[in-house]
Parts: sequence; structure tokens; C-alpha cells
Amino acid sequence: MMWVSPNDRTRRNALKPARVAATQKWNPMRAALRTLTVLRALNLRNGATVGDLSEITGISRPALYRILETLREEGYISIDIARKHYCLTMLVRTLAEGFSEEDWVTQVARPALAQLQRKVVWPSDLGTFSNNAMWIRETTRPLSPLTIDRGVAGTRFSMLSSATGRAYLAFCRADERKQILKNLESLVESGNGLIWRRQLLDAMLADVRKKGYGYRWGEPPTESGAISVPILHGERIYGCVTMTFMSATLTPEKAAKLHLQDLQATAQSIARGTQELEVAVRRAAKSQKTS
Repeated sequence: MMWVSPNDRTRRNALKPARVAATQKWNPMRAALRTLTVLRALNLRNGATVGDLSEITGISRPALYRILETLREEGYISIDIARKHYCLTMLVRTLAEGFSEEDWVTQVARPALAQLQRKVVWPSDLGTFSNNAMWIRETTRPLSPLTIDRGVAGTRFSMLSSATGRAYLAFCRADERKQILKNLESLVESGNGLIWRRQLLDAMLADVRKKGYGYRWGEPPTESGAISVPILHGERIYGCVTMTFMSATLTPEKAAKLHLQDLQATAQSIARGTQELEVAVRRAAKSQKTS
């Protein structure tokens, strides 16, 4: 029998794989659990700040920044143009439900709006329709040196007194327009007074279709004006791209002469990108089912 020194025996035992008793509890990876916690929080509150997420999850800000940056690099989340809010991307659809069509539009629109802002300088928004009103989903106001108001994502505009609402109504399907106007008749809202002046309203919407953009000028808030173009794919309208400007500097006609082509190109880019994302999501979902 070969003699083994105590030191050799200690080193040899240290190299042996550790045996875990069957009754010993397995400890899950803390980092993985925290990542899932953050994804769940964003699924419930898409567009949250680091402060919001820290309050919701109880995770420290330094740890959150590491988790969010990892998720961003992998493509599961994105940062809005103001770099303060975090949003889920289309890839989350492959993990869970809870990612809406509007989120896809927002994801595509974000870089498109940032590129547009560098061209036109004036602030621009992505507006989408919901509950008989238009809502800002994305805006370049924090980045534009020419911003004169402080509309933020989540700001609501009435359908008939805003450029974005007029553009949406003018270019949406006739049956959708009919239903929206019917709904507006039952709403008490000062911004929708045109609903009772149907001849004037119809003439305005016809003019918007003829010009190719919705407009607001000389109406509250009088210090600003706006033009808005639809985001169209066939008969489908995703929303509108709207540019706001100082009314003392430009009229809608002058703004359109200078920037309408850029606005329309941005809207077309968003529509095309959204279609591509939807196709990718459907393929991913189909692949998951067959795998």
C-alpha cells in the first residue's frame, strides 16, 4: 500500500468534484432572478425610468444600470430619445405576451424621429390614436433647441383642434372616421367644437387630404403652429408624424414647403420598418411553435 502524505491527500481531495447532498437546497442565480424581475416590471410599466424601476423592484440603481445595459445590448430593451425611459422591444414577444403594436411603432419611430430632428431642427412627435384622442408616443422636444412647449410622451391632444388629430381623421379609413366622429358627438370637450360644424369640418378634412398634411395655426396655443403627416401602409394608418414650430416664424404653408418631404419620408420609413418588424415577430412565433 502506497503511503500518501497528509498534504498530498489534502490537495487531491481539493481537486475532486464537490458532491451536493440530495437534500441540500439549490440556490438560484441572483443575477438571473433580478433580470427577470426587471423584465416583469417593464412589462407592467413600459417606459419606466431607473428611479421607477428601483422603486418597483427594490434593486439598487447601480445594479439596475448593469442589468438594463445587458438587456439593451441583447436587444430586449431600448432607451428613448431623451435617454431617460426604458422600453421593451419586439424581441420580448418571443418571451411573453405584453408587447403591443404601438410599442413596435415606437421602437421604429424613435431613431427615425431622431434623424428627422437633425434635419428640420424643429421638434417632432409620433402621435397615435386611442380612446377618441391622439397621444404623443415619442417626441424630440428634449433634444430640439427650438422647443417652445413642453409636451412629453403621454400628452393627449383632441382630435379636431390638433394637427395630428386632423391628419389622422383625414387619412384613416372612412368607416373608422365615421365611428370616431360619432363618438366625439357624445363627448363634452372644448377642443372638439368643430363636430357641430360638420360642413366646415368636412371641408377642412378634404383640404388636409388635398395638401397631404394636417395643420394648426392661429388657434390655441397661438404661439405655436404644427403640420402633421400620416404613417400609412395601404389603408392602414399607424399614427402621425407632427412637427411643431413658432407661429411668428412660419405658417403651415411655409413649413410644408421647407420640411414636408422630410416628414413624409420619415413617415414612410416608420411604416416600412413597422411592417418588417411585424413579419419578423410572426416568423419568430411560428418558429417557436414548430420547434
